[in-house]
Order: sequence, then C-alpha cells, then structure tokens
Amino acid sequence: MEIAIPKSLEALVRRKVEEGHYTTEAEVVADALRLMQVRDEVAAVKRDRLRDALEQGFEDVAAGRVIELETEDQIDALFASL
Repeated sequence: MEIAIPKSLEALVRRKVEEGHYTTEAEVVADALRLMQVRDEVAAVKRDRLRDALEQGFEDVAAGRVIELETEDQIDALFASL
C-alpha cells in the first residue's frame, strides 16, 4: 500500500526514525494507527458510560430520586458533603 501524506507529517515521520524512536517509517505509521485505534476505543467506552449514566439519571428522576438545588451555595454544599 502506498499513501501520500502532507510534507509536514512526512518530516515528522522521518524525524522519528532519525531520532531512533523507530527503525522504519512504516513502524511510525503503524504505531500512529494503533494509537488512533486506542483513542477510538476509549471514546467508545466513554460514550457507553455516558449513555449508561444518562439512562440512570433519567430513571432516578422518574422514580423521584432527586434533590432540588437552587443556588450555587447549595450545589457547593452538596459536593462538599460527598
């Protein structure tokens, strides 16, 4: 597979090899792709956790498990008590 990358990224890839961080340019690209994959997986986990937290929050509201706070001081006091 051949790909074209911008000159600035090409320079970065070469610099990583020249500095001895990688043996070949292909290793640099492969590592970058692995990092992208990890980033995507972390984002998916965060989305799932957020979705679960929102679902739990909606269930709590529907069941009346809520505390009404009207002022910033009340909010601060709640967090201070946790």
